Amino acid sequence: MLIPVDFFKNRFFEDEHGIFVLNKSDAYSENFGKQWKEYSDIQIDSKNNFSISKDFLESLLFGTIDELSGLQVLEIGSGAGRFTEHLVKVSKTCISVDMSSAVYHNVAKGAKNLSLVKADLLKLEPKRLFDVVICRGVLQHTPDPLLSILKLHTFIKKGGIVYFDIYPMPKIGYLHPKYFFWRPILQNLISYEELESFLKKHIKFLLKLKRGLKTIFFNSNFISDSLIPVWDYYGEIDLSLKQLEEWAILDTLDGIYAKHDHPKSFKTVKKLLLKNNIEILNCDEKNNYFKTTNLI
Repeated sequence: MLIPVDFFKNRFFEDEHGIFVLNKSDAYSENFGKQWKEYSDIQIDSKNNFSISKDFLESLLFGTIDELSGLQVLEIGSGAGRFTEHLVKVSKTCISVDMSSAVYHNVAKGAKNLSLVKADLLKLEPKRLFDVVICRGVLQHTPDPLLSILKLHTFIKKGGIVYFDIYPMPKIGYLHPKYFFWRPILQNLISYEELESFLKKHIKFLLKLKRGLKTIFFNSNFISDSLIPVWDYYGEIDLSLKQLEEWAILDTLDGIYAKHDHPKSFKTVKKLLLKNNIEILNCDEKNNYFKTTNLI
């Protein structure tokens, strides 16, 4: 087993599960720990005989997973290991970090070239630098995404590469109903567990209703999202009806109960990188994907 002390100056303790712990508390990421305990297998390629997670990862890499072959990789925000299981197949070493208790449900646990770390990204102190840092679907859920982006670049050696994304800011910003209406209303009126129970009982009806409204309103995602705050990937991801229901429950809980959700525009991220002399090797403006290298 890899020992993360070789890569970080921090003092960890290894618990009975073989996880190296820096932060015992889940702090602001508590909801993610709950989600991945209950829904740990939903997005795992090897559990579902699909390649959705691998495809997502390779879109962020602007290439194939084989480009990471033989490299030392740091993964930030691993969740249940939907990407970790692919990273360990090609990397020389992989240190996978998650602040929440989701780290205990990582599907790749036990891989000889993997070390799982429960820690806050911003509290990690680099010692031995990595070839590659990967952070997908995480940054918007940190208290200060721009600071977190800069932090990612402290972990790579000269010539190393950081791959990251961050949710794009909606065109109407925080006036989007998700932010100014549904999230504060639901968080104050119903608990995570109560909403989860409600969704499990009524998700078929809610998805049918949402899809019907979308058809009525000229396939407008904005209107259907505003009226029915349930995530739906019908027509976007190749999933069975049952899988669509499971993903809807998972991502609705994610979207409503995330303590931090700070999307950033492409222009804001690009400005940050240029200001800090970080070179952009490749980017995708639509999805806010970035491939960057260390400080020039």
